[in-house]
Amino acid sequence: MSKNSEHHDTYIIPPNFIEGSTLFGGMFKIRNVIEAGVLAAAVGVPVFSLDLSLTVRIIILCLTALPLALFALMGIAGEPLSSYIIAFFKWLKNRRVVGKTEPKEERKKPKPKKEKQPAPENESMLSEIAGVIRKQSAKKKHTEEPRAAETPKQKKPHRRSKADSPFLNPVAEYLPIEKIANGIIYTKDHRYIKLIEVVPINFLLRSAREQRSIIYSFISYLKISPVKIQFKVLTKRADLNKHTEIVHREMEAETDPNCRVLQEDYLKLINQIGSREATTRRFFVAFEYEQVGRRSSNEEADAIASLQTAARTAANYLKQCGNEVLTPENEDEFTVDVLYNILCRQESSDIPLPQRVQDVVSSYIAAGKDTDAIPCTEFFAPQTLDFTHAKYICVDGQYRSYLLIPSYGYKSQVAAGWLSLLVNAGDGIDIDLFLTRQPKERMVNKLGQQLRINRSKIREASDTNSDFDDLDGAIRSGYFLKEGLSNNEDFYYMNILITMTADNAEDLEWRECEMRKLLISQDLNIVSCSFREEQGFLSSLPLTNLEKHLYERSKRNVLTSGAASCYPFTAYELSDDNGILLGVNKYNNSLVIVDIFNSAAYKNANIAIMGTSGAGKTFTLQLMALRMRRKGTQVFIIAPLKGHEFLRACRNTGGEFIQISPASKNCINVMEIRKTDRSVDELLDGAPIEKSELAAKIQQLHIFFSLLIPDITHEERQLLDEALIKTYNAKGITHDNDTLKDPDNPDRYREMPILGDLYDILLIAPETKRLANILNRLVHGSASTFNQRTNVNLDNKYTVLDISELSGDLLTAGMFVALDYVWDKAKQNRTVEKTIFIDECWALIGGSANRLAANFVLEIAKIIRGYGGSAVFATQDLNDFFALDDGKYGKGIINNCKTKIVLNLEDEEAQRVQSILHLSEAEVMEITHFERGNGLISTNNNNITVEFRCSDLEKSLITTDRRELQELVEQKKR
Repeated sequence: MSKNSEHHDTYIIPPNFIEGSTLFGGMFKIRNVIEAGVLAAAVGVPVFSLDLSLTVRIIILCLTALPLALFALMGIAGEPLSSYIIAFFKWLKNRRVVGKTEPKEERKKPKPKKEKQPAPENESMLSEIAGVIRKQSAKKKHTEEPRAAETPKQKKPHRRSKADSPFLNPVAEYLPIEKIANGIIYTKDHRYIKLIEVVPINFLLRSAREQRSIIYSFISYLKISPVKIQFKVLTKRADLNKHTEIVHREMEAETDPNCRVLQEDYLKLINQIGSREATTRRFFVAFEYEQVGRRSSNEEADAIASLQTAARTAANYLKQCGNEVLTPENEDEFTVDVLYNILCRQESSDIPLPQRVQDVVSSYIAAGKDTDAIPCTEFFAPQTLDFTHAKYICVDGQYRSYLLIPSYGYKSQVAAGWLSLLVNAGDGIDIDLFLTRQPKERMVNKLGQQLRINRSKIREASDTNSDFDDLDGAIRSGYFLKEGLSNNEDFYYMNILITMTADNAEDLEWRECEMRKLLISQDLNIVSCSFREEQGFLSSLPLTNLEKHLYERSKRNVLTSGAASCYPFTAYELSDDNGILLGVNKYNNSLVIVDIFNSAAYKNANIAIMGTSGAGKTFTLQLMALRMRRKGTQVFIIAPLKGHEFLRACRNTGGEFIQISPASKNCINVMEIRKTDRSVDELLDGAPIEKSELAAKIQQLHIFFSLLIPDITHEERQLLDEALIKTYNAKGITHDNDTLKDPDNPDRYREMPILGDLYDILLIAPETKRLANILNRLVHGSASTFNQRTNVNLDNKYTVLDISELSGDLLTAGMFVALDYVWDKAKQNRTVEKTIFIDECWALIGGSANRLAANFVLEIAKIIRGYGGSAVFATQDLNDFFALDDGKYGKGIINNCKTKIVLNLEDEEAQRVQSILHLSEAEVMEITHFERGNGLISTNNNNITVEFRCSDLEKSLITTDRRELQELVEQKKR
């Protein structure tokens, strides 16, 4: 790519064009100066009235009034002293514990982890959730007066007694949510909120052109989005329960003891990674119904229709960005589940929502209350909210604190997707981005007025004052905003709230310090919400309602392009519950669990692995093979080079190791027509179409002989065809498939000819004597093991075919024999998952390879999906891989592999891969600097940098590193 195409755009986040007035050359805000003067006067006047000497009074003033005045001038964490004191007294007044209280000693102890109940197999529990919510919503709808008649000035009803209250949990009554119906959140302050979930993309590893296109599409959405919108990123420990449940079911079905050991070891690895570093992220968008004019009797219906339309619009526009908006089957249940995950972070990981619903219903029955009137907040409210601490709150024993990026805390120039710095910060860090679009006409007038004021001020300011720089920046910002508004951009106020979560106060403080360091390193700033943690908690709910003081303290003016640069959906995760673990995403610590057979997510299950020698290609291939075998997938490995590297893993998993070489006793009769089980095809398609199996076999044999005899002429090929038919006829086999059956045993095929039978017929005619002489090597010569009947089988689920002892023309011929045998087996049952691993694929499709063999390999890549299978092609010599026919076969295989794994490559090879996979310069740079064990996975138009992970047992089975092998030898000796 050219340098221009890789130039990344920068976006402007201008300073606020309206700032509070300052004094003393811009050093202090007027409010701080007034407060300092009041404090100095309040302390100084009584001191001067004391009957003391002037010197003593001055000393007293220096010790009392002066420090107080300086303290007031500086403020606390950028906040005026009076504001901080007011917040302190409000906190003192409101500090309390909402919900069930426990003794402090008990509260400090970690709660025992509840055993997760398995989710119900049927949909009865899900329908129960929806039914309970519907009943509750319907009852409220009939009992309440129309919302249009309500006003905030209505008299508060008298307090009900605890027995009359429909709430069992005080926290459920405290939450500002009235009900959930039609997928809409009804708030207690009479607002309507819609919540959607967005699937992210791997934005950071896109090229500059792709990033620019995504930002432009996001700009288009922001221009027509609701006025108030909130983007919420929820980060928590990855929930691996579904994956481990699947592994447990696979263990129950496994009969091989060696593989059971492998499965137990895999479970330990999953739990180990999951408990320490595996995180997952969910992305939500909340928007509020825009009330136009006075309230009407049809306000609720209008709100529902408007928000549903807004949700569909968001889905359509975000699709242009590459994002998918998830469509839940039941929107009410989805909304409850999201709130449950946000409010009950730990409990939602241990207890699924259906089980929580059962528990709530059981508690209502035990209390003798009507289960038809359960408020929806009961299903997602935590048991306790502790607001007694100044710097954090406790939610069910879990500690949370809230941080803001203040108005002055942003960089003026940012890159696209810069918010990913916070999105990918780590476990327990949630991000809330609020955007509020302002009326354009009003902002244009306000900008013009403030520009005139600032210009008049700057004339009076000296250019040596810091106030001059602030005024100059405000003027520049005003002109930038004014120009942007005239160019069809909109004006927004942006706020960012950060939620920190930890299991104890010490960890919480450590995370806050690390977050400050991270942001300072990126020229960003944050402030805490001390004494306003409760307001931070309520603002973090997906209700588009940032508390007024927090809003004023953190708002920053941006245009549409600046707001779009905050594009938050940047933490792509590749995690399928029914897949195999490959490793950990290096950018966001999410687990990479891939189910290549999931046709809903992948067009095909093929994989291409590319890497230079020593990059870990064979290790990665074997790691995938072992984990597929663990799942019960049929695995075939064809190893043309260094076959001994596969022996250890094969034997220790109860696999079948087949060595094809002149010195081996194993043999695959290349001329055998194999009986295949077509029962599944008959059940699916009915009676099969009659095709000559002899004709199909002879077609495959022509490929074999063209590999063995590269200079075979067209005439010799015709004579060979005639000799093959005679050879089979001599055994009673013709183009009639019924002749294949053994007369003595109709369930089996006849005895098949071997190469020696063909050799005898070729030797008769002078025209085919050259072919016979060449074939003599496989019949009576050093490779006479090819002249035997098949004495191996492929019934084992982990089969390795080692042809590394073959060399020269025998290598490609032997590789074809093995591949042809495996291919016949793979085509038997379309409903069974199977994978063919072809190591060193360049040997079959490289520059010196035969076109017929290359076509055969390419055919496997194209059609194996139709047989329910997967082909994994591994190669290290990319130049040779793309050499034959100008890369026709290499490119064909790459194009038919939905998933590509790129390990470390040399510069020249990386440049070739860049053009084929359309990688960015940053990705190419990463590829050339990958250490062993790291790689780039490219799938579904997303690229992920992965650190491959294996257990000690797996490493001992598949490592090829000399030092690690030496350690294994010493360990076995001991």
